[in-house]
Amino acid sequence: MSRLLSRCLLGLALVPSLAFAHHGQDFLLLESPGIPHPGDAYLIANAHAALDGDAEEQAGFEPALFIGATSRVAFELHAHTEKLAGEHWNYEATAPAVHVLLTDPARHDGLKVGLSAEYEIAAERDAPDHVEMRLSAETGDDAHGKWAGNLIFGREQGGDSDVGAAIGFRRQVRPGFALGAEGQGSFQRASGAELLVGAYFEHAQRWALKLGLGGQRDEDGHVTPVAHVGLVLRLKD
Repeated sequence: MSRLLSRCLLGLALVPSLAFAHHGQDFLLLESPGIPHPGDAYLIANAHAALDGDAEEQAGFEPALFIGATSRVAFELHAHTEKLAGEHWNYEATAPAVHVLLTDPARHDGLKVGLSAEYEIAAERDAPDHVEMRLSAETGDDAHGKWAGNLIFGREQGGDSDVGAAIGFRRQVRPGFALGAEGQGSFQRASGAELLVGAYFEHAQRWALKLGLGGQRDEDGHVTPVAHVGLVLRLKD
C-alpha cells in the first residue's frame, strides 16, 4: 500500500496544469449527486489496502476518467484491479457509467439528488458481468456539516441481486480540510459491511485528497482494518 500511495502522490505533484472545482466526489465509499460542469474532465484514483496480512483481498485500485456532458449528465469510465493474498495484481473489469443529476443544476444549496448506473465488464471470459445502480442524495455544506446517502442495487450476471445503503458525514475543520465518517453495508448479508473515519483535503486551485481508516467485515464476522486513499484531479481547460 505504501508504494501505491507514493505513486499516487508523486503523480499528483507532477501535474502542474490542474485546477480544482466542484466534482461531486466528496466521499470515499459514497457517490455524491453533483456532476462536473459540461466539458470539465477529472482524473480520479481510488485505492484501498487491508492492514491484515491474513485478509483474502489485500488491495484494490480503481483509476477513472469522469467527464461532464451537460448540466445534468456526466459519463465515467473506470477500471477495477485487485491483489489477493499470495497473488499478483489482477485486472478485474472495465466499467462504463452514466450519472444523472435529478435536482436543479442551477441550485447550489439545499438537497441534491442523483442517479447513476454502471455496467462492469469482466476482464476474464468466464467471469460474470455486474450491474450497479445508485440513488444518491446530499445536503448541507462543509462549514456546517454535509450529509450524504446512497441506496445501492447490484446484480451479478446469472447470479443474485443485492440491495444496500451507504451514509456519510463530513465537516470543515479549517479551509481546505474536513473530517468525517462513512459507512456502507448490504440489507441482505453481513459480509462486506464497512465503517471508516476520513480526512478530506482540498487545494483551491489544484486537487482533492481523501484518506480513510476503518474496518470491513468478512463472511466469518472478522473485521479487517482497511486504509483508503482517493485523489481527484481536474484537467485544466
